[in-house]
Amino acid sequence: MKTEFIESINKSITNKTFVKLTLSRPKNKTELKNVYCKLSFIKQKLHLTFVFRYLTKDITKNFLIDEAILQLEQIIGEVFFEGHLFTIEKDITIQFFRNKASVIKDKKASFSEQLPLGHDREKNRLISTDDNIYLKDLSVLTTKGEVRKDKTDKFKQINKFVELVAPFFEKLDKTQSIKIIDMGSGKGYLTFALYDYLVNNQKINISLRGIEQRENLVALCNALAEKSKFNNLKFESGQIKTVKIQEIDVLIALHACDTATDDAIFRGIQAEASIIIVAPCCQKQLRNQIKPTNALKSILKYGILKERQSELLTDGLRAMILESYGYKTNVFEFIQTEHTPKNIMIVGVKKQTNDTNKEKILDQIKQIKSLYNIEYHYLERLFENN
Repeated sequence: MKTEFIESINKSITNKTFVKLTLSRPKNKTELKNVYCKLSFIKQKLHLTFVFRYLTKDITKNFLIDEAILQLEQIIGEVFFEGHLFTIEKDITIQFFRNKASVIKDKKASFSEQLPLGHDREKNRLISTDDNIYLKDLSVLTTKGEVRKDKTDKFKQINKFVELVAPFFEKLDKTQSIKIIDMGSGKGYLTFALYDYLVNNQKINISLRGIEQRENLVALCNALAEKSKFNNLKFESGQIKTVKIQEIDVLIALHACDTATDDAIFRGIQAEASIIIVAPCCQKQLRNQIKPTNALKSILKYGILKERQSELLTDGLRAMILESYGYKTNVFEFIQTEHTPKNIMIVGVKKQTNDTNKEKILDQIKQIKSLYNIEYHYLERLFENN
C-alpha cells in the first residue's frame, strides 16, 4: 500500500497532475503537527518543498524530486500515519493502523487545475547565490551557497538595496563608463552587490570606489574584489570630508552616522553627481535644537516623539536642500523595520532642466525651522562655510 501511494505521488508529478500533499497523525506526539508538500521551481529545477509545521514555527526544506521521494519513503508510515495526495484527476488518502494493514481510498478530485509553482525565491533575487565568492567570504552564505540563518536579514537588505537603486541607473548615459563612489563602504556588502548586479547582470561599464577609514576593511575588501575578479572595484582609505573626488556620476553613502550623511550629500552636490543616494543613520544634530514655543511644545515634551520628529525633520530638510540645488528627490522606505531600523533612503537625481525655484524652497526651509525654533541644519552650514 505504501509503495503504491508513493508511486502515485511520483506519477502525478511526472504527469503534471500533482497539486499538493499533506502528511498528518505523527507517530510521536511532539511539537511537529504535520507536513505540507508543494512543487517549487528553484534555480531552474523542479523541487518538492516540504513545510514541517510545528506548534510554534514552520521549517521549510527543498528537495529535488528524486531526493523528495526518498524522504517520503522514510517518513510515510514511519513518522506519519496518514497522507492525503491531491491531484487534478483524483484525491488519494492513505491511512496506517497499528494492528491493521494500511488502507488507500480514492475520492473525486478537489482541484481542477494545478496550483502555481511554489514561490521561487531565486527568481526574485537580483543577487544570485550561485558560485558567489564575496557573499561566502563575507559569511552571508555557507560553503554550500546557502544563506546563513543569522544572515537572512542581511541578504534581504542586499537584494532590496539593489532592487531600489538599479532603476536610477537607467537614467545615465551607459555609452560611457559610469563612475561611482561609495562613502563609508564598511565591509562592502552592498558595494560588492551593486557592482555584481550592474556589471554581471546588466552589463554596464562602471568603475566603483569604496571609501572606508578603517584600513583593515580596505585591505579585506580589495583582496575580496581581486578574488571575485571585480576588476573595476577598488577600495581606499579615506574620510567623507576629505577624500579626493574627481568627476563622478553617482555618490552613495549608506548608514553614515549623523552629520556624516550631510558631508556626503555636500560632497556629491559639489562634484555635480548625477545621482546621490544616502541611507541616513543616527539623526541627532537637530534634536537639541528643537524647542518650539507654539502648541507643538506639548507634543514634543515626550522624548520618543521628539526623537522621531528629529529624524523626520533632519531627513526632510536634507531632501529639500537637495531639491534647492536642482535635484529631483525621493524619500522612501529602504527595507521594512523588522529587518533593520535604519530604513529610510533619500535619492536625488540631477534634473536636466534649470527649473528649480531655489529661493522658494529656501524660504520654506526657513519657515519650517522657525516653526520648531531650529537655528540651523548642518548641511546648510556646509554650503554657507564653503
